[in-house]
Amino acid sequence: MSDEQLERPTYEPVQLKDGSGYFVRVTWSDGFERQINGFADEAEARQWIADKGPHWHEWAPHRVQPKR
Repeated sequence: MSDEQLERPTYEPVQLKDGSGYFVRVTWSDGFERQINGFADEAEARQWIADKGPHWHEWAPHRVQPKR
């Protein structure tokens, strides 16, 4: 799969269980998830998704394997 064909994962802001902040859950179609930590509130997490989400997956280490 070339870089131009990299699958885009989904991004979701999720509140920490203790209510102290948020993280962004990144999920690929094969079920692999990655957590991006360090957001004070949902707005900050959503801003990261808007700013970084469109290209973050291009350098993320996970790649969905083609089905055979």
